[in-house]
Amino acid sequence: MGAEIGGMIDILFLLSGVYLIYTACMAKKKGNIASNVMLSKDVKESSIRDRAGFIEYMYKRIIVAGILIILGSVVHLVNDYSIHSKALTWVGIAVILLAIAVYTAAYLRGQKRYL
Repeated sequence: MGAEIGGMIDILFLLSGVYLIYTACMAKKKGNIASNVMLSKDVKESSIRDRAGFIEYMYKRIIVAGILIILGSVVHLVNDYSIHSKALTWVGIAVILLAIAVYTAAYLRGQKRYL
């Protein structure tokens, strides 16, 4: 995969990390729960027992996942366009996989705890 396609994918990851952080901040600030980030599509907001507790629980974890995704994508972008290290490629992949694990664990535990 060339740097062009890899760079485009990295930019999409970067934007998804920014979007995660944005939705978490909007939830914390205005109480807006982004159903595509915090809830599965078959779950309604009205089924949340403790809305404030749910937002507080998910906020921290989504922020961490977003930061990790941004970090991983920046590592990949820098690597794709200047360093060209296979080891750094794997570091970026590991960081993004860690972010996905953090997000998935928070998502599943949050739904068990608050729905």
